[in-house]
Amino acid sequence: MSDTMRGVPFPELLKCALAEYRKSGSFYHVPVRKGTGQGLMQLAGRPLSLPVGPAAGPHTQLAQNLIAEFAAGARIFELKTVQILEGEALGIQKPCIYVDDEAYNIEWSTELTVREAAEEYIKGYLALQLLAKECGLDADFQFHISVGYDLAGIQSPKIDWFLNTMQDASSTPFWEQCLQQAEACLSLFERVDAAFLRSIDPHISNLVTLSTMHGCPADEIEQIAAYLIEQKGFHTYIKCNPTLIGYDNVRKLLDDLGYGYVSFDHSHFEHDMKLPDAVAMIERLQKRAETQGVTFGVKLTNTFPVQIQHEELAGDAMYMSGKPLFPLAIHVALALSQATDGRLPISFSGGIDAHNMQAVLDCGIAPVTVATLLLKAGGYRNLARLADLAPASIPAQVDVAKLEALCASIRQDPYYRKPEVAKKQVPPSTPPIACFRCRNCVDVCPNRANVPLPELKAAVHVDSYCNECGNCACLCPFGYIPYRDKFTYFETEADFMSSSNDGFLNREKYRWNGAVSTDFSALPEDLRQVVDTFLAQKDGVSV
Repeated sequence: MSDTMRGVPFPELLKCALAEYRKSGSFYHVPVRKGTGQGLMQLAGRPLSLPVGPAAGPHTQLAQNLIAEFAAGARIFELKTVQILEGEALGIQKPCIYVDDEAYNIEWSTELTVREAAEEYIKGYLALQLLAKECGLDADFQFHISVGYDLAGIQSPKIDWFLNTMQDASSTPFWEQCLQQAEACLSLFERVDAAFLRSIDPHISNLVTLSTMHGCPADEIEQIAAYLIEQKGFHTYIKCNPTLIGYDNVRKLLDDLGYGYVSFDHSHFEHDMKLPDAVAMIERLQKRAETQGVTFGVKLTNTFPVQIQHEELAGDAMYMSGKPLFPLAIHVALALSQATDGRLPISFSGGIDAHNMQAVLDCGIAPVTVATLLLKAGGYRNLARLADLAPASIPAQVDVAKLEALCASIRQDPYYRKPEVAKKQVPPSTPPIACFRCRNCVDVCPNRANVPLPELKAAVHVDSYCNECGNCACLCPFGYIPYRDKFTYFETEADFMSSSNDGFLNREKYRWNGAVSTDFSALPEDLRQVVDTFLAQKDGVSV
């Protein structure tokens, strides 16, 4: 099978989402949360009904991902980082995600080309506007973009086009193409008309997060941020590294909490920006932003680079996220907040979950976003729980005393200690081809590539949505590799021929036990039912 994912055409995106909502009250297998944010807040000069959503990562690459997150209650969307290096040139090895108690990855920016990424973000933005109107959901959401990794790349024509497009998509042919496609689909809607469609604000994003590689010089980070603020006019946040609190503090925090096996050396701490330099730079950039009438803040934090010791993923190094990242990131928040008397806006994503989200927001740190939480059992549905836990109000700036108390509590909190992780069950010799023993692979796939057929107690894998990240294999309690083992739907002949998976190409042909045939009557009856049900759902309800 191919590890290259493709976006869903915009008309199909709308048709599938609406049909599924009317049948089951869900978008892309995620129940639609009807509640709105408990208190309206302003961020980057725009309204935001709930400061909770996905972080820039595997869940914010494709438009269907954004729709699934919106269903769960997300209203802040940090889009996957875009850089001048794109597509196959990235050379990302697969699988690229490994989830245990914590999570690890070896990917860093979108696997799409810059133009493909912009098109997915345009489709997602327009779809959310239309679905919110049709389904009576609040539309006070925000898209925040992320770019990297050096000044030359960000100033290149390719990334400059991306920045300009996100600021105002109305000048791009693809925006107009999507509007025309939506106009052709207006019969699907009851509450959306042409006037509403044409009134949608084309200014997709006015806030950018700068993501730089570990070891990027402080002066270059400052130059890039100044460029984004002064030349491009964005509200700008810079992503900071856990290394800001120093090697000894990081090592002791992880050791005290049972993560002594996590291996790293001094190299990143030596090459990354130091805390005094960061504080001085922040003060200068805040003044620049104030002069331009925009916001400057920090995003905490980058994932933490560690050494690969047990072949969890390919290569020598990987990036750690999840629960053990929280103590590191929240101590970075404390150090920066103490140095700036709480005046520094902080966006936070390091290990946020239901255990700590309320405490973080109560400190005046917002918005909060998640990635690892969505890779675990429950997947996108975990966002709904966070949305329900959001407080009614958030302090206008960081409460340093509360933040100090939160940091002091971590070592005494058993929640943050490394737990014993149960061993996976040994799989049978032959995995069930359309296994639906649980729905883990459905829920945890970032790209919605495992589609449930509950009436048959089956699930089908969609080849074109999958990038072989490997997360479904990590979370399968039976030890299967769903993206290889499941009966697979192929959209094109090329997809079918490039894969060894058993599966079907529409109603044209299928592969079963490795043999290709066009005689569907020879396919086992249970698999014929899977094919018929899936294709009927795809054509009339949802993929």
